[in-house]
Amino acid sequence: MAQEKSKNHIGTGFNPEMDHEFKVHMDPIRKVIEEAEPILPSDVVEVQPLLVAHESRDLLGQPETQRVEVTVADAPQPIVPLGHNGGQYYFIPPCGQLRRMTAEALEAGRGVRSLFAGSGPEVDKWCHSEFPIRDNGWCHKQAGLWIIERCNAKGVFDPSSADLRSIGVWRDEGDCAVAHCGDQLALPGGQFFPVATHYPKHITVGARPIVKPDFASLPFDGLKNVWHEIERLWGWQREVDPIIWFGWVAAASLGGFPEWRSHLYVHGSRGSGKSKLIELAACLLGDLSGDVVNDATEAGLRQSRNNQARPLLIDEFEPDDNPRNSSRQDNMLALFRRMSGGGGGRISRGGSDHSPVSFRMLGSAYVTSINHIHLEPQDRSRFAVMELRPLPRCNDPMAAARDLGRLFSVCKDLSARFRGRMLHQSERWDKTHGVIAAKAQSIGADARQAATAATTLAGFDLALFDGEIDRLRLDDLQAPMEALINDSAEADEGSEGRDVLDQLLSASLSLDHGIKRTIRELIISAVSEEPLYGVDDAEGALRRHGIYLYGVGRYLALRTGKSTPTAKLYADTKWRNGAHASALQKLDGVERPKSAIRFSPNEQHRVVLVPFACLGLEEAG
Repeated sequence: MAQEKSKNHIGTGFNPEMDHEFKVHMDPIRKVIEEAEPILPSDVVEVQPLLVAHESRDLLGQPETQRVEVTVADAPQPIVPLGHNGGQYYFIPPCGQLRRMTAEALEAGRGVRSLFAGSGPEVDKWCHSEFPIRDNGWCHKQAGLWIIERCNAKGVFDPSSADLRSIGVWRDEGDCAVAHCGDQLALPGGQFFPVATHYPKHITVGARPIVKPDFASLPFDGLKNVWHEIERLWGWQREVDPIIWFGWVAAASLGGFPEWRSHLYVHGSRGSGKSKLIELAACLLGDLSGDVVNDATEAGLRQSRNNQARPLLIDEFEPDDNPRNSSRQDNMLALFRRMSGGGGGRISRGGSDHSPVSFRMLGSAYVTSINHIHLEPQDRSRFAVMELRPLPRCNDPMAAARDLGRLFSVCKDLSARFRGRMLHQSERWDKTHGVIAAKAQSIGADARQAATAATTLAGFDLALFDGEIDRLRLDDLQAPMEALINDSAEADEGSEGRDVLDQLLSASLSLDHGIKRTIRELIISAVSEEPLYGVDDAEGALRRHGIYLYGVGRYLALRTGKSTPTAKLYADTKWRNGAHASALQKLDGVERPKSAIRFSPNEQHRVVLVPFACLGLEEAG
């Protein structure tokens, strides 16, 4: 029986001298092959086209064996160059965050090594292959020059206008929802990609990872049971309020993806459970919303949430008579207003080095307070407002507390899957929103009212139902739709005119002998010619403050201008410096004559004319 050859035997087996010479030449080759790392599927980079076939024929006209040329793809670069501006070079290193470095630092290689350190063996291998040096290391100066070269090739980069995207849910160029989870991107189909994926029209930057959406199926009727428990455990002012609340939370889970984003304002007395309710919203939204904030400023919000598209929850958003605090609240409301539509609130400020600094926030805001906040018309049309009654009475408070704790536990367990469901359902958001908005306009809503109602109710439909919305589901939404429309009806353009007029009529004037009377009381006395206690001449008192009866009791004439007595009545309001005149013109019937009106032989003024019908008084004969 022939002796079995060893595994390492190389040779012909016929001529020992040839075998020895053959072995001497082949041993190094065999060693290289054995020591080579195996090619894994993850190492294969697809390049189009990978294979280029060249077909030819032999002398007999038969096809020869195809010769294939293989194009090898370059390894992916761990640095994404963005461009340069004013001696600064902008790029995204392996960590995914936007970085800028000066030309001097890059040329000297200062800080370059830290960009790659700890980023994994693939990045380390890339550095060694691109910038090799003799001691088997890599040259950080060459890497810095490489960054300069690539950024120069990109051209000028303006960070203040760049579309930077961090944590949240965004709408991409194909109208698809993309959830940014800090270190990964999630798509509605359940696919996940690294944040380093670079799109030509926006720049995705890395951040601290948050819990990713879970696309696993929710328990049957799981969200409906949560909704019914919320409906049972709180004292809602209206039957439709739980629908509105739950719909807002569902829509807020889509961050900046909806083209129009509505806000939520919940107020109520102590013991109504406002704080617990907003905490429940935070529990259901999970890491996407972050913690509930109870003390904030506009600057703090835009800096901490810069380039993010996620909901914002603020408890104890109380109105304050202190002008400083009131201004702080107004600034935050202005920020919420800008967050509502399109690309969100983009704010530009001057930096300490005289260069512009840009901030952007997208998403929905949820605020609570005990005392009612007065919302301006431009803000009111963006908010769904509801009031909570005291918590329902129960015979067993311990059982109610256990039910509440159980609800929080369920919401915490469902949070990731709730977000995954909403992300999956986002594919039908635009159509559902459009159908609900059309229904709202058919029952009398204007475009803004319809958009606000549709955002909230589309969230409710996507959360609880599958498939396209039908007529039956649309009819079920009519009651909350009408409530939202009626609530925002006060936000029409004329409401500011009524506010400025009410401010005037309720103003108290100091008269002779320490007597104080409101302007409304003086007008009624002057028109009816009925005496007013302590007032000898009501019309004269009005004239001294730039207020005149004009047109035989048909109009109230108010002086215009920044320094008039009438303007001083608005000194501590937003209508100071004569702004009351333009605000009053938003009321129907108010006129502003082109020329001055003469009220006596030696007195004429430019005025705005307010019909007595706007005052709630009958025209005087």
